[in-house]
Amino acid sequence: MAATKKHTNFMETRPQKEIQEKIQAAMEREGLDALLLTTPENIMYSTGWCTPLYNWRQTGTAMAVVPKHGKASIIVSQFEQGGPVQQTKDVDIVSYPVWIFIEDFYDPNEKTKDVQPDMYRTFRMAMDIIKEKTGADKPKVGIELGYMPHDKYLFLEEAFGADNLKNISDMMIKVRTIKLPWEIDILRYAAKVTEKMMGLTMLMTEPGMTEADIYKLWWQSAYEITGGHDIVSVSQAHTPGPDFWAGYMARERELREGDIVRIDGGVSLYGYISDLGRSYCIGDKVPEKSQAIFDTLLAAHDAEVAMMQPGNKLKDAFHAAMEVCHKGALPHFVRGHFGHTLGMGPGEEYPMLDPNNELVMEPGMVFCCETPYYSSKFGSFNIEDTLVITESGHERFTHTNRSLIVGMK
Repeated sequence: MAATKKHTNFMETRPQKEIQEKIQAAMEREGLDALLLTTPENIMYSTGWCTPLYNWRQTGTAMAVVPKHGKASIIVSQFEQGGPVQQTKDVDIVSYPVWIFIEDFYDPNEKTKDVQPDMYRTFRMAMDIIKEKTGADKPKVGIELGYMPHDKYLFLEEAFGADNLKNISDMMIKVRTIKLPWEIDILRYAAKVTEKMMGLTMLMTEPGMTEADIYKLWWQSAYEITGGHDIVSVSQAHTPGPDFWAGYMARERELREGDIVRIDGGVSLYGYISDLGRSYCIGDKVPEKSQAIFDTLLAAHDAEVAMMQPGNKLKDAFHAAMEVCHKGALPHFVRGHFGHTLGMGPGEEYPMLDPNNELVMEPGMVFCCETPYYSSKFGSFNIEDTLVITESGHERFTHTNRSLIVGMK
């Protein structure tokens, strides 16, 4: 496996001003003076900085403030301040001390350090920035209520008043749903990287391997294909053989001839996530029932993808797939959704391709269309591809092997 020959740094062309204007236009519609963003995905979206403390998911470790007018601000620890200084543009950066001794920030008057960061300090910093940038003592502030501890909400409520706080979680999802061309380029790139990861993992899987071996192939291929550049994380939800339940600890059962392996996962590049699903058989003798299930899922997937057109509703794609399942080998099949949008959110991002979703597809929306099925008797399956809605239909990002036999189309 060879690394890519040339590395393209997408952050050099990140349209910070255009992204910020999208957010500020939504704020104007909602009557907001400022946003206090606390989820890692919205901090990244609004500023361009993907905090290395992403996986802590402790509210206040890093935050972003977006005013109605002017530049966004990011609040980070001194330990990570150098990152946004080097990698963001047109963003104000404010830092706070941490428990770590850093020579660059040595203060002879500082005799002790906090054991852990004081999150109230970062909230006080955010409130000061909001008041300074809005010029208001009681501004209307949008917050992510689903990612706000109760004590921090009460802290903000005391400062701004309950009537001046508004949950903007749904607003930010809507802002991120229609992608800019720059975002589509990254998602296309992430999909292509994942497609190569999938091909290599499928080709190198052999009888006698365990789930741990598949994980190793998956992760190794990600870093070898990208050269280690731009990766925030690698995700996987693989199910080898009859063990359809998902888990983070690899199972030790060895793969045998006739086992069905389901690979589902991707990479996060610059904070943008890919998601690709394939199933394949160990050996070339596919059990008859497994093949019938797969053929039905593949036909359902094709019917779903055919509905991915501007002007169609998300529920239309769901019903097209389900109708094929019920007419095929899966008359008993039920499922909550057949896919989701893709962007910066963790895992499956809203809106979903579900049976009741009235949302109309628009150019710039990026979706994963998937038709999964799980059975300890016949195997676990998934056919999942990424596409973007265009003016005339859709552009599909992934095309890799869609047969249960590796090497066949």
